[in-house]
Amino acid sequence: MEYIQLLLPVIIFELILKGVALRDLLKRERRMVKGENKLVWVLVIIIFSTIGPIFYFIFGKKTK
Repeated sequence: MEYIQLLLPVIIFELILKGVALRDLLKRERRMVKGENKLVWVLVIIIFSTIGPIFYFIFGKKTK
């Protein structure tokens, strides 16, 4: 039970980070991402736990 209490904040942080990254990626006004392929970024965000969303925010977003 102690392990669950220790891991719960990390799991919640990871889920929030993934949700924010996916929400940003799937916005209608977000038409451009680096690599021009949103599906690849969705897979990166979902598969690579915490580091995937961080990579998206650092390397994937194109600014206008």
